[in-house]
Amino acid sequence: MRLTYLKLGASAFFWGGSAIAGKLVMDELGPASTTFLRFGGAAVLLLAIVPLMRLPLRVGLREHLRYATLGLIGVTLCYYFYFRGLQASSAFNAALLEATIPLVTLALGVAAGRERASRLETVGFVVSYLGVVVIITRLSPNAILEADYNWGDILLLLSTVCFGLYNFLLKLFAPRGDATVQTCLIFCYGALGLVPWLLLDQEGLADLRRFPELEWSLIGCMVFMAVGSSVLAYLFFNQGVHLLGAAKASGFINLVPVITIVLSLALLGERPGAIQLLGAAVVMVGVYLSQRRARPGPAPAEVSRAAAGAGRGAWPRRRG
Repeated sequence: MRLTYLKLGASAFFWGGSAIAGKLVMDELGPASTTFLRFGGAAVLLLAIVPLMRLPLRVGLREHLRYATLGLIGVTLCYYFYFRGLQASSAFNAALLEATIPLVTLALGVAAGRERASRLETVGFVVSYLGVVVIITRLSPNAILEADYNWGDILLLLSTVCFGLYNFLLKLFAPRGDATVQTCLIFCYGALGLVPWLLLDQEGLADLRRFPELEWSLIGCMVFMAVGSSVLAYLFFNQGVHLLGAAKASGFINLVPVITIVLSLALLGERPGAIQLLGAAVVMVGVYLSQRRARPGPAPAEVSRAAAGAGRGAWPRRRG
């Protein structure tokens, strides 16, 4: 049992550290090549693991279409916005905005008539997004009146919307079968969706050719994201859901933004200003209020981002 908790803690660490690793790699490579290397590498690794586990990859056309949709939204679009936003914003802000993903998922479920929100959840949603407004506008009258926002924060916010939609669709589609196979197919389609971005980016292919020449520390960061944040974290989390249940395992997801913030301070030297800290406090109060009534926990899959967000059945809710 102790090993299970260690694995869940490792999952939170992998997801929390992904923003830090991404920032470090993007000091040398562009967001297109960074994103493709992460998910392309994860897809290749899973394609190797699935046969070793003697799992069948054959699914019907309908399932392929669903996995393609999930991959395009939960990987291609989500991480296009995420890594481009991370390039212009901070890991600190990314962590705070990611903390609202469960609220986005809930809001989409309510809008579709498939979920009901309690009063506390509604209040938590409103409070959290007041905090988001503080972070994006910096409470600057000029920024508010002239729409002079940090576009990196806007892209990070769009990334959370994509991941919330991914979680919602994962629950709606309720794909059956082994979660490792589901994650593999979602990553494969998501990585394929990233190819046009890579080809259209002026530095994309050049960055791929330069990758083997990078310092070992940066190659290690990429391996951390592809193997740790995208494969091991998911496998460990799924094992935790199986042994402890989704509700208890999902509690570890709450550690992700905390880990990201701590690592951003320690490794990137990010020093949030007073307005950022105010926004952070408001966001976290809103998240706390929304979780006062324990909902059956999310299960990630940072593919199925194990069960979608709580279950994503395919990848964990975080993202990172």
